[in-house]
Amino acid sequence: MDRSALTVSLYVPDVAAAMAFYTGILGFTHSGSWNEDGRPIWAEVARDGPKGTARIWFFCHAVEDRPGPAFSGLIYLFVEDVRAEAERLDGRAKVRWGPEDQPYGLRELGVEDPHGYLLCFAQDI
Repeated sequence: MDRSALTVSLYVPDVAAAMAFYTGILGFTHSGSWNEDGRPIWAEVARDGPKGTARIWFFCHAVEDRPGPAFSGLIYLFVEDVRAEAERLDGRAKVRWGPEDQPYGLRELGVEDPHGYLLCFAQDI
């Protein structure tokens, strides 16, 4: 299995649903999984972009005392063309903002996944 310099690992109650959204809607590729009793309990998705390969792992067993998905930040995914992503995702994903140009030199599109995590498609402008 290939590795990236940074891989985000997210708790989700339904790994199959996460994989379906990220591969079917967001354009990631399913690159690995482990099953238990016929259902995925861990999976990896990946997507190549202008700054390298982004990888996200999903797992369904809660960590320590965390009752559900929790993440206070944004997951940035750099792409060639944010406006093209916005057109492709129109009506297919919950868009939270954008596309909009930020004063810090990025064009951004914020999307919420089915488990409440926020992804920001971004490009340098």
